[in-house]
Amino acid sequence: MAGLTLASLYDTIHTLERVIGAFPVLIIATDRAGRIVMTSERTRDVLGLSEVELLDRPIGVIIPGLVLSVSPATDHGDIQVDIGPSRRRALRRDASSFPVDIQASAHRLGDDMICVFALLDMTERLQADRALRDSQALLDAVLAGLPAMVSAKTLDGTYEFVNAYQAEVFGIAAEDAIGKAAVDLLGEEVGRPIDGADRKIASGTALSQLGPEKLVDAEGRTRTFMTTRAAMHDAKGHVQRVLTVGIDITHATAAEERLDRLSLLDDMTGLPNRGALQQILSAQVRSAKRDTRRIGLILLTVTNLGEIADDLGDVLRDSVLRRLAIRFGGLMPESCVLSRFDDTTFALVVPNPEDAGALEREAARLIARAQRTLTAAGTTVIPKCRASLAVYPETGTDAETLLHAAEHGLRSRSRGPVAPAPRGSGEIDAYFEARREAAKTLRRDLEHDRLRLRLRPVRSLGDNSLQGFQGCLFDSLDRPLMNGGMDPALAGAAEGMATDLCERLLRDACHVVAGWADNRPCPPQISLPLAADMLLQPDLLDMVDDVLRRSKLPAGRLDLLVDESVLAVDPDAAADVLDQLAGLGVRLSLNGFGSGGNPMLALARQPFRHVILSTPALGPLDGTVAAAIRFAQALDRTVGAEGVQTADELEFLRGCGCTQASGPVFGDPIDPVDAQMLDVGPARPGIRHA
Repeated sequence: MAGLTLASLYDTIHTLERVIGAFPVLIIATDRAGRIVMTSERTRDVLGLSEVELLDRPIGVIIPGLVLSVSPATDHGDIQVDIGPSRRRALRRDASSFPVDIQASAHRLGDDMICVFALLDMTERLQADRALRDSQALLDAVLAGLPAMVSAKTLDGTYEFVNAYQAEVFGIAAEDAIGKAAVDLLGEEVGRPIDGADRKIASGTALSQLGPEKLVDAEGRTRTFMTTRAAMHDAKGHVQRVLTVGIDITHATAAEERLDRLSLLDDMTGLPNRGALQQILSAQVRSAKRDTRRIGLILLTVTNLGEIADDLGDVLRDSVLRRLAIRFGGLMPESCVLSRFDDTTFALVVPNPEDAGALEREAARLIARAQRTLTAAGTTVIPKCRASLAVYPETGTDAETLLHAAEHGLRSRSRGPVAPAPRGSGEIDAYFEARREAAKTLRRDLEHDRLRLRLRPVRSLGDNSLQGFQGCLFDSLDRPLMNGGMDPALAGAAEGMATDLCERLLRDACHVVAGWADNRPCPPQISLPLAADMLLQPDLLDMVDDVLRRSKLPAGRLDLLVDESVLAVDPDAAADVLDQLAGLGVRLSLNGFGSGGNPMLALARQPFRHVILSTPALGPLDGTVAAAIRFAQALDRTVGAEGVQTADELEFLRGCGCTQASGPVFGDPIDPVDAQMLDVGPARPGIRHA
C-alpha cells in the first residue's frame, strides 16, 4: 500500500468487503494510538454500533485486553505490529461477546501510519470443533469397552455398528442389526422415538442430545438409559453418521425416586412433613368432592416445648417430640393420617367425620391423652397441648384454605379445641382474596416490566458516611416486595414468585449502579438479598456471572445477602454454592445473624466476611445481642444492622462495635436517580434523605 491515503484506504476496505462477501470477517482501521478511524459495514452490523459511535474509540473497548504496540520500520521498510495473543473475544453493543481470530498489519499514511485489523468470527468454527471433540470422546469410550449401549447409524437411519452390550439388551446378534432401523428391531412404539431423535442429529437440527430414555429389554424389564447422541463429521464439517451411547441408570433412577419419597418425611419423627401433608390433604379434598363427604383437619401444638428445651436441653425436647409422635400414632384410627406440621405442631387428617362436633370431641380426647406424663431420657415431662380445627367443606374448599384456617385458630388463647371457622369467614376469605389479587398484580408487573427499583442507604456508624445501598423492589402500587412489615397476603404472593423477583432485582440493580458515572474514591457497594429458593438454583452462578459481565459492574461491588435460615436447609450444598460465588469475586454477607438456623461456630468455616443483624427480628437490643456481636467480631467478621428504627438503637449498636446500619432511621428507600446524587458525607440520624 505504497503512497496510502485516506481515500485509497476507504476504497481498499470496501473492495475487500465486496471480495470477501459472506465470509465472517470484520475489518477495522486505527491510527498509531489504536483509535478507530474506519470500519466496514459488516463490522458495524455485527457490533451493533454506528460509524459515528465507533470513530475515535480505542480498539481495546471493542476487543478487551488488546494493546497496540508499533515498532519502527525495519531495513526492508516494514512496520512491525504486536497485538499479543491473536485469539480474543470481541464485544457487541449489548455487552455480549464472541470469539475472534485477529490479523493486524501497519501501513504508512504520508508521514503517519494506519493499522488494519481483520477479525475472523470463530463462533461457528469453535462449535464445530466442540462437536468434533465430543464425537471423538464418545468414540474413545467405544474403544475402551465402556459397559454401555454403543451404536452408529448412517445418514439413512440404519445401524452401521451395534456393540455386544446393546445387542444383548435388544435380544439380537450384533450383526443382525446392521442395515436396519430401531423400528425394525424394537417395534413401532419403542423404535419410532429413537429413529426420530437420530434423524434430528443426522439432519444437523441439533449438534448433540443428552437425556434419559426408557427401553424394554429382551427379558421384558423396563430399563432407563442416559443416552447421548452426537454427530460425527468429516473434515469439511459434514455429518457422516450418528453415534449413540446409552448408560444404564435404572438403579440410580430408582434411588432418586426413593430420595424423593424421603424428602416428604420428617427426619426426627418419621412422619410425613408439611409438604407431604399439603399433597395428602389436597388429594383427600379432591376425593371428598367426588364422594360428597367431609374432611377434618386437626392441628395439635405443644405449647410448652420451648420451656422444656430451656430447662432440659434440645436433646430431651427432641425426645419428647418423638415420644408424642408414637403416642399420637397409637391413638389414631388407621384411616387417619398423622404428620409433622412444624417444629411444635402435629397435623391429623380425618376422613369423613360425622360433623364439626365429632371432630371437636376427637381433638379433646387427643389433648387429654397427650397431656399425660411421659418419660424421655429418664426424665418425667408433662406436655401441654392446644388444638385447632378445620372441616371441608364448611371451612373451605381447598387444602390451602383449610390449613390457613386451622393455623389461624392456633393463635387463639383458648385451652380447649378451637372450633372450625365457618366457610365464608370474613378474615379467611379476605386473606385469600387479597392474596389472589396480589399474585395477579405481581405477575402483571413482572410481565410488563412495571416493578420499581429503590435503594436504601447503608451508612457507616463511625461517621455516618454513605457506604452503599441495599436494593429492593416495589410493585406498581408502590408496595415494598420484601419480608417484614408487609401485608400477609402480599408476602404470600411474593413468596410464590421469590425467585423471579430476586432475578429481576439482581439484573436491574447491577445495571443501574454500574451505569453511574461515579468518581468517588470508594464507589458504594450494592447489597442484594437472595431469595430462599435462589441459593440452590442450578443456574445461580451462571446468572450472577452473566449479570456482572453484561452490566460491567466490578464483582467486588456486589454484596449478596444470604439469609441465615437458608443455610439450615442443606448445609453441604449451600457451602459448595457459597464457595463458588466467592470464587466469582462477589462479597457475601450473612443476613439475619443471630436469629437461628445457622450454628454460630459454622460461621468460622463459611466465606462470610460481614454479618447483618435484623433488629426487628431480634426484639429488644440487650446483652444477648451484644454477645452475638462480640462473637462475630472474635471470628474477625464485621457486623452491620438493618431495620434500625431509632437513634437510641443506633447508639446501642455503635457502642457494641457495629460498623454499618440501614433502616428507617436514615430515611425511606429512594429512587436510583436520587441515590446517585446522595451526599457521601455524614448524615444525621432522624433526618430523612429521600
